[in-house]
Formats: sequence, C-alpha cells, structure tokens
Amino acid sequence: MNALKRALSIFEKTVVGFFENNWRASVIGSFAYILALVLTMGFFFYTGAGKWFDYSFTLITAVLGILLGFIISLFVFKILFLLPKYFVACIVGAVVGIYALGTYLGPFFTMLGIGTMILGAWTGLSIKLVKNERKRRGLLIAALGMITIITHGLFLFPIFSEGDQGAWSLELTEESINSPLVNPASDGGNAIQNFTYGSGEDLRREEYRDVAYKTNAVNMSSFVVHPKGFNKWYRDWFWGFDLNRAPLNGRVWMPEESSEGPFPLILMVHGNHNMADFSDGGYEYLGELLASKGYIAVSIDQNFLNSGKSGHIGWDNAGRAWMFLKHLDQWGKWNNDKQHPLYGKVDMENIGLIGHSRGGEAVSLAALMNELDRLPNNAKVTLNFDFSIKALIGLSPGDGRFKLGDQPVELKDINYLTIQGANDTDHTNNYGVRQYERVSFSDDFDGFKSSIYLYGANHGQFNSDWEVDQPSPYWWFMNQKEIMEPELQRDMTKLYVAAFLDATLKDKEEYRQIFSKKETASSWIPTDPVRLKYEASTFTPLATYEEDVDVTTMTLDEGELHGYNLQVWKEVNLTLRNNEPQGNEAVKLGWRGSSGRYTVKIPDKVAQSLSPDSVLSFDAVQLHQSLYDFYGIRVPKGYEEKAIPITVMLKPKGTIKLDGRNGTSVEIEPTYSSKLYKFGWWNERFGNDYEHMLQTYEVPLAFLQDNNPNINYQDIEEIIFEFNQTGSGLIFLDNVGFQK
Repeated sequence: MNALKRALSIFEKTVVGFFENNWRASVIGSFAYILALVLTMGFFFYTGAGKWFDYSFTLITAVLGILLGFIISLFVFKILFLLPKYFVACIVGAVVGIYALGTYLGPFFTMLGIGTMILGAWTGLSIKLVKNERKRRGLLIAALGMITIITHGLFLFPIFSEGDQGAWSLELTEESINSPLVNPASDGGNAIQNFTYGSGEDLRREEYRDVAYKTNAVNMSSFVVHPKGFNKWYRDWFWGFDLNRAPLNGRVWMPEESSEGPFPLILMVHGNHNMADFSDGGYEYLGELLASKGYIAVSIDQNFLNSGKSGHIGWDNAGRAWMFLKHLDQWGKWNNDKQHPLYGKVDMENIGLIGHSRGGEAVSLAALMNELDRLPNNAKVTLNFDFSIKALIGLSPGDGRFKLGDQPVELKDINYLTIQGANDTDHTNNYGVRQYERVSFSDDFDGFKSSIYLYGANHGQFNSDWEVDQPSPYWWFMNQKEIMEPELQRDMTKLYVAAFLDATLKDKEEYRQIFSKKETASSWIPTDPVRLKYEASTFTPLATYEEDVDVTTMTLDEGELHGYNLQVWKEVNLTLRNNEPQGNEAVKLGWRGSSGRYTVKIPDKVAQSLSPDSVLSFDAVQLHQSLYDFYGIRVPKGYEEKAIPITVMLKPKGTIKLDGRNGTSVEIEPTYSSKLYKFGWWNERFGNDYEHMLQTYEVPLAFLQDNNPNINYQDIEEIIFEFNQTGSGLIFLDNVGFQK
C-alpha cells in the first residue's frame, strides 16, 4: 500500500510540475490558433452590414465567450478546492459509475441513478443533522422528515403511478350486429401434437437437443454481415456455432397423426430481442389455436440473429427472410419423402407467413425473395425458390431496415394483414401501413389486404415471452394505464389472424367482413379501439388522391371532385407519429355550419356497372382534436372524443341534389391520443401523441331501394358527402370507390 502511495505521489508531482512549467506556451499556442480560426470564419461570415461588422462580431463573440468561461472556471475551481477532496472524488466516482452503467441500461437508468444519489445524499445529511442537534431535535426531525418524505414521494410517484387512461372503451358493444359467423378465435376441435425439430446439438436449450426430426445446418454467409471482434467471439462461444452453419430449429403445433391432411402451413418468426432471452416460444397461443383449426403452425428459432450485449448483426432482416424460405424448403422435402412421418401432411399450395417486429418486415422480404432468381444486393447469389405463399401477416412490423435492391418492398397479388398497437414504445410508428400501401392486385386476382390499428396494444404483448416493450427501468415510466391486458391483446390478435388465414387459405370468404366491417367482431372483442382499413382486389377506385395536385381531378378519368361551403379543403400526405410520410395521400375536409358538402362525380363507365349488390367504400377518420383550433374550427359540442355523423348520399340523374331519401348516416371515428410514457417531455421525442389511421366504411347501395323501389342504379351520377349533422367537423377522406 505504501509503495502504491509513493508511486501515485511521484506521478502527481511529475504531471503537476510539467504543466506548471509549460502551461503558458500551450495557452499562447491555443489562443493564436483560435484567433486565426475566428478571423477566417469572420471572412466567410456575411450579414450585409459590412465586412468590418462581420469581423468585429465574430471577434467580440469569441472574446466574450472565452472571458465568461474563464470566470466561471475560476469560480468553480475555487469552490471545488475548498471542498473536501474525498467528497468531490466520491461524487465524481458515483456520477461516472452511473453513466457507465447507463451506456448499457439506457438513459432512464442514468436519470434514476442521479436522482437516487441526490436522495441518498439528502437522507444521509438529514440523519447527520438530527444526530448532532440536541436542543431542538424534535422540531428538526419533524421538518427534515417532512421534506424527506415529500422528496421521496415526488421521486417515486412517477414510478408507481400507472399513468393516464386512454379515451377509448374496452367494453363489448351491447347491441352487436347479428352475424351467423362463428368466432374464428374459438378452438377448432382438432386434437393437437407439439414437437420440435432442429440441429439436435443446441448448447442452451434442451428442446432443440431432444428433437423429433434432425435438420442440417445452412450457410447464411451471403445474407448477413458477419459480426467481428468481440461480438463474433461472444456469439460463437454462446451459441456454439457461427452463421456459416446456422441451425433450422422450429417448434411445431399441428393436428395429431390420426387427423386427415394435408394442412396449410403457417411459419411464424419473432423479432429482435436480447438473444439470450429466447423468443420463439412466445407464439404458443397462436400455434395451439391454428393447430386446433387444421393448420400446421411452426415458430421458427432465429434468436441467433438477434442483438446481444456484445452487439448486432448486419443485414439481419435479409437473413430472417432467407431463413423463412429455407424452413419452407425443409418442409417441402419432408412432405415429398414417402419414408418420412410428415409425408403428405402439408398443403404446400397454401402457405402463410407471420412475423413480429423485425420478423414482420421479414415476411414481406421473404415473399419478394421467393419470386426472384437472384439476390439483388449481390447478384452472384442465386435464390431459386418458388413456394405458394398466399398470406402474409406483420405484427407491428418494421419497414425499410433492409431493402432488396435499395428499393421499398412492392408486393403484388398476395393477401396482406398488418396489426399495430397505438401504445407501441418499440416501433412507435405504424410502419406496417406503409407496406399495406405497397400491396397491389391484378384484375384476375381474388384477395384482399387489411391494416389494423389497436389503441391500447403495445409491442411486446404479441409475444407472451416478451410482454413489456422495454425492460425496467423503461417499463416503470411507460403509461401503463393505457395498455390493455396481455390476454385481451392476444385474444384480439388470435381473432384477426385466424379470420385472415381462414379467409385466404381455406376460402372462407364470409370472414372477409370481419375486415371490411369492424362491427362484425363487436360481440367477441371491443371494437372501439380498432381502426381497420380494408381493400379487396375487386375494389374500383374513383378517388385515391395520388394522381396529381389538382384537387378537382379523380383517379379515374371523366370524374370530378367539388367542395362547397368548406372551411378546409386540401389534399395532403398522411404522416406517422414522427411526421414521416405514410406513403398515402388523402383529402382534408373541414366545415363550420351545416351546409358544407363534398361531391364525387361518377364516370358513366362506372355507373353502368352499379347494382343493388354494389357497395360504396371509403376510408375516413376525424383529425385529432388538437388540430381543430389550428383551422379555426370547434370540436362539435357533445362529440369530444366521439364519432361524428355525416350523411352519405348517392344522387341519380334527374333527382334533387340533396334528396334525403338517397342518403344514409355514417359515424366517422375520432383519432385518439396514445401517450407512450408518463412524461409529456419524453413523449415529444417520438413526435405527436397520435397517428391518423383511417377507418374503412362500407355503404351497401341496396339501402336506396327502401325509399326508391324503382331506382335505376345505372343512373347514379354523384356521391355526396354532406356535413349537415354537426355544426363543425374536420376529417380525412380517402379511397372513395365501389366494391363488388
């Protein structure tokens, strides 16, 4: 110990002596260089007041800044030198330790650490003061105790409070519509079996050592950027393999062997998470349901592609997508092998992919890779896949993390569903709606796409092993009161996933109405938190607002758009929470009074195809209430955070424009706030506390016959959105057209 003290003393004297003898030279050199820089910048600085002013301004600013810093430093150092050196050293040591841990545990830990340090210092000081005071100890204890309790309460309240309640209702609708449909999330009645397949050599998990069927490793070299240095060493040690020989591991739920097949195949994959906290078991709730309904459901293990404390893997989403296809390849081999127990069990013509988070982006990448001969990002790599993938589901998917050929993923003639939670603190923006907009259909394709936005749903509860979006201490500061119960979120997910797969892989078209009319599910799940977009391949668009900047032209030629007595009428690009574009244009309509209306003139070629079976379809939603004041429009009295009614009319030729017999009322849903964290200042990091997510509305034209039995549907020439039921309002309108 004495030797160490002597060494430190010698080091201290050497360093101090060096600077005592040389500090003037370094200061003169520094100031000379700073002066040269300031004069140079003054030459390029231009105000228009003259070059003399430009030079003077930059020079005076620099001198004042240096003097201010000099004075503050002298004052701080004077105080520090007067303080006990061990006190200063302990405080600095504590702060450095807190920030060091904060690099791993995040900024919330840093804030908590600093706050805890201050509270501890105050508590310790209070105890010391009370201990030393003898004359007025009782009064001092009362005062310091009260202050201590208050400060601890203020510190702990944000942690233990649940936050704010959302404006939406989680109650079932009492007057649900009559529907002959069976809840698609009910058990299908098939007895199920559960097993795993994989390498049989997994170091960390017994379920992938004791497997029903062994698989060969695959080389991912062309589809990922291999980790290097410590990241590679740690991963290789932890997993026992590198990505040149990645395993094909999967958990399977399927009908028992006695059940008749073949069965549609559903592959599911998790997203990014701590690789040591395994994620693939978290979709058991979906696997068991789908197996009972006659599907083979597989949860793929891709934990080795996830991030860890040692670092990340580049191009990981390309790897996730390719692994989807390699698992399909494996299932195809088993299905065709007459000697294998799974021979003939798989309906390889009906395949669906489900992905969560980064896995949700991977399903779209996999579907596109499936159609390509070569990898666009490295054309030396062949793909050679051609599976019959008919359905894609993205649960809170990412978008654009990896781009094939540096282009956004454009999908054609495939059924697509995305589900996003409004209280997602991981993917805070609804990126799935952007992929939804990039799915298109050919005239001869029979399918649909849907985007579902769930107020109160978060990111982690789609996976029962995750549940929370971020670990503590982040979780302590999230607005937990808005988040729905985990089981409810998974029940809603089961309903939409099962209905989508039944409709697209088992031709149960009756389940499409769950996506076109959200009220269809109102007796099974709460639908007030749901914003649901739907578009079928048979949709004929009149106005999508994507074609040009002329607000009077439509997507189809010969049609016209007109507004009357409107306070607001403009076409805009819808945005996400962080103000990034959704990739979708809509028209913004606002009114004051009860005489505003917006008309869509129907081209004759479209009118000739109309019949009682036709359905008028459009997407709409109210703007967030915070935007009403911006446009000088009041929120209609009694409709705060509620749907507002508008009248939708279809005018035949030769009739009065606003003949009430040709109209029906439609309730336009509000845009709710969803506060991710308890603190407004922290929420501002993510942008707005809302996203404008459109809702699809359908108006069957058969209603016209109630008051006009002899109506000729081919004579309908205008769609009129009449804003006559409230004294004011502000909505988005999009995708006006007819659905067969």
